[in-house]
Amino acid sequence: MGKRLQDFHRVLAAESVSNFGAMLSRLAIPWLATLSLAATPLQMGWLLVADVLAGAVGGLLLGAWIDRQGKRRVMLFTDVLRAAVLAGLGALAWLQQLTLTLLVAAAAANGLLTVAFEMARSAWMAQRIADADLTRANAQLAVGTSLSETLAFALGGWLYQGLGAVLALVVDALSYLASALCLRGLPEAPAAAPAKQEGSVWRQWLDDTAAGLTLMWSDSRLRLLAVVEVLGALAMSLGGTSYMIFVTRELGFSTGEQGLIFATGGVGALLGASLAVRLGRRLGGGMAMAVGLGLCALGAACTPLAVGAGPVAAMLLVTQQVVGDAGQAVHQIHERTLRQTLVPQSLLARVDGGLRSLGQGATLAGALGGGWLASVWGTRLALWGMVVLMGLAALLAWRGLAGVRRPQA
Repeated sequence: MGKRLQDFHRVLAAESVSNFGAMLSRLAIPWLATLSLAATPLQMGWLLVADVLAGAVGGLLLGAWIDRQGKRRVMLFTDVLRAAVLAGLGALAWLQQLTLTLLVAAAAANGLLTVAFEMARSAWMAQRIADADLTRANAQLAVGTSLSETLAFALGGWLYQGLGAVLALVVDALSYLASALCLRGLPEAPAAAPAKQEGSVWRQWLDDTAAGLTLMWSDSRLRLLAVVEVLGALAMSLGGTSYMIFVTRELGFSTGEQGLIFATGGVGALLGASLAVRLGRRLGGGMAMAVGLGLCALGAACTPLAVGAGPVAAMLLVTQQVVGDAGQAVHQIHERTLRQTLVPQSLLARVDGGLRSLGQGATLAGALGGGWLASVWGTRLALWGMVVLMGLAALLAWRGLAGVRRPQA
């Protein structure tokens, strides 16, 4: 167990550093578009669509390939490629040859490679870590991710402002290489045995991809996870289109006040990660996931209750950050563990990719629908729509997954 723990700590370090780079990329690319290329709002929207759509398509199409590869090899491969993409952007910015088309392509490549890294990392954990230790490992992963995101958001603007676009992108590229270095000496998680070859390579690949989707649809627990994934993604994107407008224009909080409020979300995420293992041990993974979604709905309900920019409204928004992010952490930890333990190892990446693709597609639909809903009904009602969807996800998880128990550390 000691050796396996050391191996997981390598993956934990790589994930934390890699996530730091991913968050920097998602800040640096829009800043490049805004400050260097004077992008319009429509063009900025294409950057988001490229990132999310590439992740959705990649999750669906790369799963079969990842299952047939060594997972450590895929993580190293994607880290090196992401470093190359960011270094290439830095070189183009330095030569003043950067265009919006290239930037959109880079956003798509970054989204695709990040999803591939996460799918390979999740499959590695499922293959190399005992079921009884997965919840604790996923909780530690959530803590590392939360800390790296907080650090990236805190430092990203200063890095870009102090170093300039070129050097900031170089720092971003180096973070991916540091992630790759963390994986040195990591034992490989073996590839799934290839199926008997029938027909062309493309036909075999399509059959492999379909096998993951078929399992996801035929297993009632996985099918419910897919429904919950879609509802949660719809809820988050629906609320995301209205949240900043509501807090800034309707409530009247300044950007400085908003920054302090948003920072409390990190506290909630750490709290949720620390409680997740105990909740899973006491309630079981399925019920703990439902509790996490319920906390997400409860936290989300605090936002549309706020009126004005006074202390009561500020307290409601802080409560939303702490309670909602804690619930999100609990939900994600147990949802990830359920994915890893309910699916045969030979199909892990395919099912994981299918679930991720559904979530990414729902994110795009929710962003479009949320914009329309907020325009017609107002941002406050759109935020209530987020509460309803998240509450429905919690109810479905409670009814359908409450009996799902997995060994808890």
